Amino acid sequence: MFKYSIYTLIFINLIYFLREEYVALAARFPDGIGFRHAFDAFSQSTDSFAWLVLLLIFELQTYIISDEKLKGVLKWTLNLMAGVCYILILQALMGYINHMEVIYSFVPHMRGAACDAVGTVSSFAVDLYEFPELTAENCGLLTPGATFFNEPLNAFTTAELLPYLENLALTDVVNAGTWVLIVVVLWIDIFLQLRGELTEKLYKWNGVLKAVLYATLIACCSYWAWLGDLMGFWDALLWIVAFFFIEMNLFKWHEAVPADADEEETQKT
Repeated sequence: MFKYSIYTLIFINLIYFLREEYVALAARFPDGIGFRHAFDAFSQSTDSFAWLVLLLIFELQTYIISDEKLKGVLKWTLNLMAGVCYILILQALMGYINHMEVIYSFVPHMRGAACDAVGTVSSFAVDLYEFPELTAENCGLLTPGATFFNEPLNAFTTAELLPYLENLALTDVVNAGTWVLIVVVLWIDIFLQLRGELTEKLYKWNGVLKAVLYATLIACCSYWAWLGDLMGFWDALLWIVAFFFIEMNLFKWHEAVPADADEEETQKT
């Protein structure tokens, strides 16, 4: 039950990210998003949705469905669904990269006080997806000489907030890219396990590679906590725990059904 409660919490986070990105639409895309920018606009929620579906597919493949039934139409249906998820995940990764490029577009504001731009500059960037309207009440927080302007966002931010925004955007890209690498290795594990070709040696080498990748994810998770981005930390922690269960499923599956080459080696000895 604990495992499925983690999956449920991830779904709740998906709803949170969807709402957060929807609220930020007006500031990030004042001219509308259109189909071309849809993945950029909803990169977090698209990423979470695709990963949640892929997580459930991995759960089916490594734990719920037996090897005898995981073939034919069922096997190819799951593979097709996983393929769609991979495409969405890569699109979301590109969305994170594009968003990072936008965040890195802040330049020093040299045209007078920020309060003079109320009504012209639309918002005040305080987080990656939080853009409160620039008003006469909050423009005083933007001091001359320490204010930065972002033309694509039509937003100001402060010299103190800018490194925070840039580091968050970069961490999003590193985290998303690392997850893509993990899923590639995990897919190889599952593919070879189904074919009876996941030898003990290969499984251990893949395990070493995934250990390095998971350590990178833990570093991203810890960095979010250090920055004070508690939602980013919480979501990353849930995903790491969720995939720990998938890895345990794979471990038990591999132990129960060793590779053909390993069985032959055991018989020889």
